[in-house]
Amino acid sequence: MLDITETKELGITILHPSGKLDTLTANSFEAHMTIHIENGAGDLLVNMEEVDYVSSFGLRSILIVAKKLAPLNRKFVLFSPNPSVYEALRYSGFLNILTVMDSKQDALAVVAPEADGGG
Repeated sequence: MLDITETKELGITILHPSGKLDTLTANSFEAHMTIHIENGAGDLLVNMEEVDYVSSFGLRSILIVAKKLAPLNRKFVLFSPNPSVYEALRYSGFLNILTVMDSKQDALAVVAPEADGGG
């Protein structure tokens, strides 16, 4: 099961999935993200801290979301992945094609540099 909650910070939508991103949940994850893309909600940040596991289907859904946002010039940033999710992103090569940050503060600085305190 994958639960997704959301918050806004500095006008930016932050999604907080919790659980496993796998064969059973990838489609619902993608559908939830697509709602935000179609509603023109701006950049998307995804807090990966409470995602326990990402399968190849989960990686595929992440990639689909990134590809939908790219032509719209909207940023897609994953942040705070746990070590096993980080390794899945690294082994799959996703760290080379996606923006993955260590913390929410770092992720916000990517999409709203002025929020970084001018640095």
